[in-house]
Amino acid sequence: MVHVGKRGDVFRIEAGGPRTLPALVSGAGGPAGARGRRGRRRGGVAGDPTHRFARASRERRADGNGSGYPQRPMEPDMVRVLHVTASMSPEWGGPPLVVAGLTGALRRWGVRSEIVTATGRRVGIGLLPTPDVAVHPFRVDPPARIWTGYSRKLARFLDNEVPRFDLVHVHEIWHYPGYMASRVARRRGVPCVVSPHGELDAPRLRYKWFRKWVYRKLILDRILHSADALHAITRAERARVAELGCDTPVFLSPNGIGFDTPDALASPAASDFLTRHPRLRGKRVVLFLGRIHPVKGVDVLARSFVGLASRFPDAVLLVAGPDEDGTRHGIDRILRSAGLPDRAVFTGMLTGGDKVAAFTLAELFVLPSRSEGMSMAVLEALAAGLPVVISEQCNFPEVAEAGAGFVVPGDEASVAEAIGVLLSEGGRARSMGRKGQRLVMERHAWPTIAGSMADFYRTLKGKRRGRAPPLHGHERPP
Repeated sequence: MVHVGKRGDVFRIEAGGPRTLPALVSGAGGPAGARGRRGRRRGGVAGDPTHRFARASRERRADGNGSGYPQRPMEPDMVRVLHVTASMSPEWGGPPLVVAGLTGALRRWGVRSEIVTATGRRVGIGLLPTPDVAVHPFRVDPPARIWTGYSRKLARFLDNEVPRFDLVHVHEIWHYPGYMASRVARRRGVPCVVSPHGELDAPRLRYKWFRKWVYRKLILDRILHSADALHAITRAERARVAELGCDTPVFLSPNGIGFDTPDALASPAASDFLTRHPRLRGKRVVLFLGRIHPVKGVDVLARSFVGLASRFPDAVLLVAGPDEDGTRHGIDRILRSAGLPDRAVFTGMLTGGDKVAAFTLAELFVLPSRSEGMSMAVLEALAAGLPVVISEQCNFPEVAEAGAGFVVPGDEASVAEAIGVLLSEGGRARSMGRKGQRLVMERHAWPTIAGSMADFYRTLKGKRRGRAPPLHGHERPP
């Protein structure tokens, strides 16, 4: 049996070697490696629980249906996990996709999940589909203007219902739902895991730095130090936790991808999409998909594209995503000043068939982000067979290691050079696209990642501490 180590221990699941994958589960997912090669240990030191945990995970999955992914849970003991996130709206970005994909894939590993989230101002009102996973949405109250996701009903629900679960998994760190879930779990003696989702990265801490500094001193540091474990999605995030002086045990496991098959992204006709965006017809599409936000580096992409426009007169920049903080106005100014306002198409947020159409039409995907946890959009682009150009700050070195694209410094010259190579060398670009598909199939499939997460949950199950009375009224019987 695997035990959670002392504070400061690190639990790691590394990216795995080749494995035949029958199909990826339906849903949506997110980023970075799964399990080490069989019989080979990557990193760690003698006595480090990393090796024991990875070995136990492999042994547990030695049985099954021959594919490596069993059709029923490998262990008879059920684990009940309450996932708490500020938003499950598609407009929120990557974390809702991660929660939806993870909770759906966990079912086959004997983990039954429920999701608590907020809806309304700043967090959106739509909900991603989560088949067979109960979602409890709560409307935000007026204080949500200051503290995102604030909801008194959500707090009462957590206070009453948390004792029913074996574990609480908090996603993201700056919002009221995560704060309240951590507080209630600590008070009620239920183990708690916190996933920062890249929010501890230095550039993100510098954005609105004073507000975040105050929040860290008053609230966040206690959340991180009192958690039973932190979940890091990249090696860089794990290292960042140590840099900040947090000695809470860290479990390293990437996000996943959950399309039925990677080819599903390339099959639908894009005629309807082209009818609405005729400037893309017959063009070579350079795709950016994500929030139009300063941290995403869309301004770097725009300036890089300006430098390439004369070399590739048939290239068009497709920018797909919601505008935040008026960032699009700055992008428009860059393009207008270069006389290229007609060489870019802004679609707003894309979901469903429209997102599939964007991937189908694109020749390559670019994300010159200044800070990322692990981008779901990059995983989706790789699954679609697109070569990618990403910045080093995307924390996804496996792209370059697999030959699936270019990982470059986040400056305009480097980004422009990489885009130019892919537009000039079609054979090389197509080869990179195929390698990217193999990368996500072998290392970023939700069934693999969910199995590792289920094993980790079981190491924490039963670590209940003494229970305190509820904060709000009377609790319902579990």
